[in-house]
Amino acid sequence: MKLINRSKANKAIITTSNFKIETKVQNSILRYKKIILQNGTKAFKQINDELGLKTPKTLKVSIKDIKKSEGLLTDNIKIAILQAANNIKTVCKSDLNKANFKAIETTKGIKIWKEFKPIDKVGIYVPGGSAPLVSSLLMQLIPAIVAGCKNITICTPPLKNGDVAPEILWAAKQYGVTNIYKVGGAQAIFAMAYGSTIVPKVDKIFGPGNAYVNAAKQLISSEGISIDLPAGPSEVLVITNDINKVKLAASDALSQLEHDPNSQALIMSCKLNVLNAVKKEIQNQQKLLKRQSILKDSIKNLLLIKAKSFVDSVAVINDCAPEHLILLDDDYSLYLKDINNAGSIFCGPLSPESFGDYASGTNHVLPTNGNAKTHSGLSINDFGKYISVQTASQEGFNNLKNTVIELANAEKLDAHINAVKIRETFLESVRPGRTSVDIRKTNETSIYINLNLDGSGNYNINTGIKYLDHLLEQFAKHSSIDLQLTSIGDLEIDEHHSIEDIAITLGESIKSALGQRNGISRYASSETLVMDEVQCNVSIDLSTRRYLKFKASKLREFVGDFPTEMFKHFFVSLINSAALTCHINTTGENSHHILEATFKTFARAFKSAIVIESDSSSSTKGVL
Repeated sequence: MKLINRSKANKAIITTSNFKIETKVQNSILRYKKIILQNGTKAFKQINDELGLKTPKTLKVSIKDIKKSEGLLTDNIKIAILQAANNIKTVCKSDLNKANFKAIETTKGIKIWKEFKPIDKVGIYVPGGSAPLVSSLLMQLIPAIVAGCKNITICTPPLKNGDVAPEILWAAKQYGVTNIYKVGGAQAIFAMAYGSTIVPKVDKIFGPGNAYVNAAKQLISSEGISIDLPAGPSEVLVITNDINKVKLAASDALSQLEHDPNSQALIMSCKLNVLNAVKKEIQNQQKLLKRQSILKDSIKNLLLIKAKSFVDSVAVINDCAPEHLILLDDDYSLYLKDINNAGSIFCGPLSPESFGDYASGTNHVLPTNGNAKTHSGLSINDFGKYISVQTASQEGFNNLKNTVIELANAEKLDAHINAVKIRETFLESVRPGRTSVDIRKTNETSIYINLNLDGSGNYNINTGIKYLDHLLEQFAKHSSIDLQLTSIGDLEIDEHHSIEDIAITLGESIKSALGQRNGISRYASSETLVMDEVQCNVSIDLSTRRYLKFKASKLREFVGDFPTEMFKHFFVSLINSAALTCHINTTGENSHHILEATFKTFARAFKSAIVIESDSSSSTKGVL
């Protein structure tokens, strides 16, 4: 325990966490790697024998053992696991919602968006030892599940009896993960990296561990195999100027120092009396703790820092970039705007770092060794990647082509220029169309529409609701528009979100494709269609007045998989979004006929209204 007084000198804070991999460790993992690659699954026993460890008879955990974990745990630990998992999942879902990028128009007719796609095969390493680190599993498994990873492999060292801790198995069981292997240490990392054993090869490896595990991860990372974060011993920086929070500061420091002999804690204050009191309190609390064998070494890594001022405190924080930063005092908000470097921040006296380690919902896999200057903590982003997508309409192509030709010419890349100019020739052979590409993403749905009002009735529709597909196919065919529509929605919950959002997005796409609506016929008066006993009448005005008058005979609850309560609602959403006026009146007895006739008649009326008759507006106002 050492005191640094920055009031006397601007002494740099040198952290003891900046350790290098020992030669002994480096040599061992290189040998383990060679053994794994040469001997495959047999290598596990060879390495375990060298380390004096017993190798289980079966390396993969059986479904029977996973199910058996249910009866080996108390209700209290199950409830604790579920509450922690729920909080972590809530944060992950919030992150996923932010990952849904709405399409933006950078230049008129040029649309850009991003697609978040999960990594297919991920490997999760859960350290073992004297106690099951179920929190480590939750922090990795839940973001993987929320991100959408389909193939998840878990490696963890078994207990002395050869079994995996039931807490680990039960938590994995809640998410349907059964690829669990009784393999620990560097050999688990190499097994998941190279796929030369019973353990499957994965695309990215996650998880903390001892020096050997971290050295193995660094080695495979240097070979181009993806890992999560640069790892090192735990760190915490605690800030307080309140003598009444001395016990809190001491307890937070010790909660990190008990992790590992190389763990580090820093306690900083502008008041020397606070630091002196903290020193005594740490000595008092340390005596009462169980992990004395670790604390006797890690306590040497405790620094007490006397800051010159608030500004100096912020400078130290940003320079150290601690894994955990605890702002104990009630003025924590004053710090937040100036803190640029920290893995995770705990604000106020009632937010112990222990909350983040276990159950508040933030992830406890965080950057160490100053890596918080350039890295974030683990999140769903680490379990996926973003793919940028763009599309150009004819208008967009014409708006951007000269800019691209000019830039490519400056860089003397004539093939780039040719790729643009050849499309100018292509456009001369293509009939101009009123087109639109629209993407709508919400928490419940992702909808993609490519529409051409001047098409020939071609369609490719997949909404996940078969009868709605049929109705929209009728709309495309009878209106002669080309319609490509895909919807991915939460149909396992209800059809409502998908049907409503499809109608909204289709309306937005129609509105966009119509543009200024100059020269269109505008009106379709009393389009009538009969289908057996059903008669449908539809009138349309493509002015931008939003109004729907809707009347239809009584329907049964469902037609196919389409809930008929959404029949009128579909048109309400479509008409409002497309900005048009529509009157619909359908009478009949057969529910199937009523729905189909309405969509066909609306399509035929729409086809008449969008016909281009002149170059001018069809309104005396000069604009619709």
